[in-house]
Amino acid sequence: MVYARWGTCRPQLAAGLGKAMAKGGLTAEEKAVALEVLKTLIRDTEVEVRRTLAEHIKSSPLLPREIALRLARDVEAVAVPILQSSPVLTDEDLLSIISDGDPAKQRAIAGRDALSEAVSGALIDTGQKSVIEILLANDSAEISDVSYRSLLDAFGGDGAIQELMVERPVLPFPVKERLVCLVSKALQARIIQKHALPPALVEQLGQHGRERALLQSLAALKGGREIDTAVSRLARTKGLTPTLLLRALSAGLLEFFGAGMAALARVPSANAQNALRKAGTPALNSLYARTRLPAQLQPAFQIMLEEVLERRHAGHTGPQAEMEQRIISNLVHAYRQISPDSLESVIYQLSRLKADNPDALLG
Repeated sequence: MVYARWGTCRPQLAAGLGKAMAKGGLTAEEKAVALEVLKTLIRDTEVEVRRTLAEHIKSSPLLPREIALRLARDVEAVAVPILQSSPVLTDEDLLSIISDGDPAKQRAIAGRDALSEAVSGALIDTGQKSVIEILLANDSAEISDVSYRSLLDAFGGDGAIQELMVERPVLPFPVKERLVCLVSKALQARIIQKHALPPALVEQLGQHGRERALLQSLAALKGGREIDTAVSRLARTKGLTPTLLLRALSAGLLEFFGAGMAALARVPSANAQNALRKAGTPALNSLYARTRLPAQLQPAFQIMLEEVLERRHAGHTGPQAEMEQRIISNLVHAYRQISPDSLESVIYQLSRLKADNPDALLG
């Protein structure tokens, strides 16, 4: 046959055929012949023949999908050009190859033009940093909010990943919120420049990040004296903010919350804590009126307190995450402009409620 007569020139045949198909303009008869030769070449035992063919035909829209898929499942040298460029591969094809677990092929897919959210999400789920770095550098890749959150959960402290995320052309606002709290001052400045965040807002977001870090140390306090000392120190520095108290309450730190409310209301700490544990909402209403905390946040405190007390009365049964989801659901119901997200995001949204219009957020 014609193919056999080429002998050691098969790589040249592969290159020529690939160029002809990539160029287009073949007659129906020429396409049929080319397809038959193509089917033979993809079974060639020499990797160099298949690699040359893949390299020259990688961008051709005339390449039959089943042949493209066969090349994509070949060894790395053959598969990578096809995975990087072939327009005939579907999301289903790409997801299947990602699930095979070959990092080199995953990296090739990560650099493709116009990746869908589904494919990007699968690449992020691999947990392979080298794959994720290529994906984040691919400005044409679509990445969902859920995938961004997953990425921040897994790599939020990684400087290289942070920098690549900051340089994305568009980021969801909750992602920018979390990034501001995680990154260095230099990257915060870049976020301000790249994503047009007002410096005052960045400072506010940074404050939320510091409160989250503080909450971890508050959770380690061992008794009334330690709690009262911490509360006194925070009261002197105006650190008993509404958002810190909301975070403490949502984390189940009822003793710290009670002591904090007592300090703001200027009543004995022990009395306030006992009243909150026994009376719940009525005690909170009485204290709240004396604290000068924002009136629009009182329903949020009430919702959280009721959930925390119910959890305590039930003997701390069920995971903390379940309680957080109930809190989020109740807050979204109580405040029409609050969008459901993580509890941290909801608390941030609460901090931006307008005093004269609790149903609206500050711009």
